[in-house]
Amino acid sequence: MQLKAFISLCGAAVLMSGPAQAQLALTPAGVADGFTLTTFVSGYSPAAYGPLAQGILPDGNVITGSALIGNVGMGTIYIFKDADNQTLSSALSAAPYTFTTGNPQYAMATAGGQVYGAQAFGGIYEHFDNSGAHTPVAGLPSTLRSDLGMWGDLANGHIVSSSNEGIVDINPLNGAVRVIVASPNCCDGVTVSPDGKTVYAESGGNILAFDYASGALLNTFPGGGHGPDGTGVISGGKLSGDVVVNNNDGTVGLIDIKTGTETIIAMGGTRGDFVSPDTTNGTLFLSQTERIDRLSCGTGCSIGGGGGSGVPEPATFALFGLGLAALGLRRRRGN
Repeated sequence: MQLKAFISLCGAAVLMSGPAQAQLALTPAGVADGFTLTTFVSGYSPAAYGPLAQGILPDGNVITGSALIGNVGMGTIYIFKDADNQTLSSALSAAPYTFTTGNPQYAMATAGGQVYGAQAFGGIYEHFDNSGAHTPVAGLPSTLRSDLGMWGDLANGHIVSSSNEGIVDINPLNGAVRVIVASPNCCDGVTVSPDGKTVYAESGGNILAFDYASGALLNTFPGGGHGPDGTGVISGGKLSGDVVVNNNDGTVGLIDIKTGTETIIAMGGTRGDFVSPDTTNGTLFLSQTERIDRLSCGTGCSIGGGGGSGVPEPATFALFGLGLAALGLRRRRGN
């Protein structure tokens, strides 16, 4: 991703302050494919280092972090109910945290029913409890540090993360680490296919597919100049196996892994970054500069694993009209 050095954030925020009021909306192609799009939480300042990754806590609430440019040195860990159309004032709790790296946003992952996270650009890996309190994951090598992007492997409860050692597989229960791709700080937007066989990650403006077991590069999907970032894989339905991509240019793409073609399924947003799966209902959180949106692929499928049909309660997921809905040098954030 781009714009990742924290020192460049203030300038980037100023540049983004104009279009930051834009609203991500489905395109006709996205509607035709059966996607729906809503707002999970809005109200972050468009001139701030906005919301990024989310996790589903054991009690079913959603945890997320946000670091504000106007309050350099401190950020906030928020906990929300798992319901749409909230604002920051809806938070169940809001606890400050201290920046420890040059890119203080938290990458987060839900694995084995627990939430883990790490501040980007060199943070340690931590476990979050229902209160939002976080403690280091025990047993990890003292030299292991995060880079950008992490994902919970739902098949075995492990975490797959971009790190200073490359893309690594972490067992958070015993601290065991296996290097999947030995390329330090290579990648962003890490995700794992629901069958646990393929790891996807952004690198150099493209989406790369690696074999989970061997680390072999299986495919390279061009990013099309959209600034691809967070990714999530669809499971079930006619789009099963295709990859959703949250793009820095305010679009959301869908990569057909059979043809390599990317279709823009949403546009008009601010700056897409991390994505995170809602493991309770099969939807995908999409970070934007000033909000967190939620994408569903409809009945019979999920994005990122879990959740059965992938369709929340009807009152939660209203279609915003046909296409009007409420999804390196590296990017501003820190899946």
